[in-house]
Amino acid sequence: MVLLVFIFQISVKQNFLLFHTIVELSSIVIAFAVFIVTWNTRKMLDNNYLYFVGMAYVFIGTLDLLHTITYPGMNMISGTIYYANQFWVATRFLEAFTLIMGFWFLKRKQVLNGDITILVYCASTLLITLSILYWHIFPVCYVDGIGQTPFKIAAEYVIIALLFFAAFLLYSSKKSFTASVYKLLMGSIFFAILSEFCFTLYVSIFSFPNELGHYAKLISFFLIYKANVETGFTRPTEVIFKNLKDNEEKYRTLTENLPELIFRFDRKFRCLYANHALENFLPHKHEFYTGKKLSHLGFPASFEHLLFSMLKEVKQTKTTREINFDLNEDNYANSFSVQVIPESGIDQHQESYLVICYDITDLRVTEKRLQELNATKDKFFSIIAHDLRNPFTSLISFSELIYKNVNRLGAEKIESLALRMNDSAKQAFILLENLLHWSKMQTGVLKPDPQELDVNELLNEIKRVSISFAIAKGIEIKIEDPCSSKVMADKQMIHTVLRNIIANAIKFSYPNGIIILNARLHQKTILFSITDSGIGIGKENVAQLFNPESSFSTPGTHNEMGTGLGLRLCREFVELSGGSIWLESELGMGAVFYFTIPAVLEISAHQDASENDLTAEQGIPLVDDKSL
Repeated sequence: MVLLVFIFQISVKQNFLLFHTIVELSSIVIAFAVFIVTWNTRKMLDNNYLYFVGMAYVFIGTLDLLHTITYPGMNMISGTIYYANQFWVATRFLEAFTLIMGFWFLKRKQVLNGDITILVYCASTLLITLSILYWHIFPVCYVDGIGQTPFKIAAEYVIIALLFFAAFLLYSSKKSFTASVYKLLMGSIFFAILSEFCFTLYVSIFSFPNELGHYAKLISFFLIYKANVETGFTRPTEVIFKNLKDNEEKYRTLTENLPELIFRFDRKFRCLYANHALENFLPHKHEFYTGKKLSHLGFPASFEHLLFSMLKEVKQTKTTREINFDLNEDNYANSFSVQVIPESGIDQHQESYLVICYDITDLRVTEKRLQELNATKDKFFSIIAHDLRNPFTSLISFSELIYKNVNRLGAEKIESLALRMNDSAKQAFILLENLLHWSKMQTGVLKPDPQELDVNELLNEIKRVSISFAIAKGIEIKIEDPCSSKVMADKQMIHTVLRNIIANAIKFSYPNGIIILNARLHQKTILFSITDSGIGIGKENVAQLFNPESSFSTPGTHNEMGTGLGLRLCREFVELSGGSIWLESELGMGAVFYFTIPAVLEISAHQDASENDLTAEQGIPLVDDKSL
């Protein structure tokens, strides 16, 4: 560098033309060197800015060469002696345009097409050359005896503005470059601006601003050389592969923060890597397990055995293996989808195994819920297709019999048929109402709305609703020992429970029978009981009541049919309200249904006495019933 400066100083004192030629040829050589390196590293270079600028500099160097050989005194191209100024302005415009356009390509993810870039710059260089040497349409930049033309001075300021804009774009995109390359590129643009500023003061080719401008231009090219050639060779991983390093860091961050458990094991099943998710299962930081064998990681025995067998299998088959695994050991209760992927090196030999464990516990729960909903749907359509059809069949048959024989049937016969139609309509109404409540509950639409309810009022209301059904069968409904307490429950739900249990009692009671309703305070709850003197349920059939899939059903005392949906709805509504339901029954001895609902507690002197005379704990918890 010192020798080069010495040569420049000697040449400028001896012959300015020699100085100019040496300076320009030096910058031209650097421009060609930038292109050569860029072209030969194009398959590895993933920074589109450096790629685009490097490709363009061979054409900038070519126009600078034309500027050099047309310089006054060179006498290599005949014609005006001021072609050099025109080539200078055109080349500096092309250089500024290149430094700006490079940032547009930098933001694109696609790799720059080098062939198209070369063709475009070839055409641009040819047009500039023809416009100056052949067509003579490029504006005049220097007049002998006058100096620079207004166009030349204005062009220099425009170029300076463009270079400042390029510096701004570089500053905005500094994260796309390493620190050293960013500084070199910014320095190159700064000296290019300084060079242009010197040439705005251009008066004569022998003036000092002219000399200083050429020095600044040479330094600008040298810094481009440092950024594209020297740095590209000496620190390729910082320049050529910067985006690769950025992507590696990005994906490492992603992997570290994924909820899935990710490992990498070597051929001897030693842990090479584990992400942060491991800390949710094992006590130490994830870095602690690096280098440890699988058997020393501390996983539950069943999970360790699974991983070991999968790794051995993948090592032999060299194919990906995936298994769903339920872990229920050492305070773990999770379901995983475990995937083992073989990884090969450049020589295609297996070097490591990637293990990914997806927690599919929520998916399993969702799958189970979907199966339950699907079963609910099947049950729903089964009821609609079969049980809802029966009452409507009766309605159609009896109504058709009446209107076809209205003149032949007596009043007594018509009354009997009308009563049976009424029973069928009531049966259809109850079934439809239960279906509506049940479907809303299964789909989550129906939510409890607890409120304080007076127990005695509840029992009297449900008696008034049910009395017509009981009278039609000659059955009495009686409220025993009125209760003054209150419950905390959804009114619609508890109404549905009481109505269904009473309807069930009416169905299985004989004419002239009695149904007794009772409620009392018991251990912070109100215990309801509905007692009938009907046919009861045999012990051999009680077990079937607990099976939701059972189709067990028995007709009522008047051959009434049912679906079991009513009592199933009762169980779900009671449990949703925070209570429980059960029954006590023997064949031929009637039945007693019990259910509890949380009470609104008040300090009472009678509370202790009411908690000692109940034996309902000996009853059978009700899971389902198919008899309604």
